[in-house]
Amino acid sequence: MWHYERSIDADATPAAVWARYTDVATWPEWNAGMEKMTLDGPFAGGSTGVITNAQQGPAPFTLVDVVDGVSFTTETQIDENVVVRSHCKVVAAGSGSTITHRTELDGPGSDEMGAAIGQFLSGGIDAGLDALAKVAS
Repeated sequence: MWHYERSIDADATPAAVWARYTDVATWPEWNAGMEKMTLDGPFAGGSTGVITNAQQGPAPFTLVDVVDGVSFTTETQIDENVVVRSHCKVVAAGSGSTITHRTELDGPGSDEMGAAIGQFLSGGIDAGLDALAKVAS
């Protein structure tokens, strides 16, 4: 399994960050690699949608493990050998919040895929977190 995780402190309250998470249509505003994000249902476990980015095109995902106002996980099956799980969490910290994003590649091909695209993925996580903290403030 390959993974990357980063946390940052933000001036934004957890509620402001959570509002950005649940408004999936605006994700491209803070996630530069993303062209479009749709969700076919509420922001709740079991809902599905499509993430579209310039490099890989559209990819279906499922929301899992949603804890309202705190955390969620998206799960995307890349191919028969790799699943991508992105865990996002926001907690109060002082007058703002701490935001954590973790991405995991899991399955028999995950180490190979991580070696091939891990640097790209980690750069996207870093840039996305920084931008999310700014737009949520």
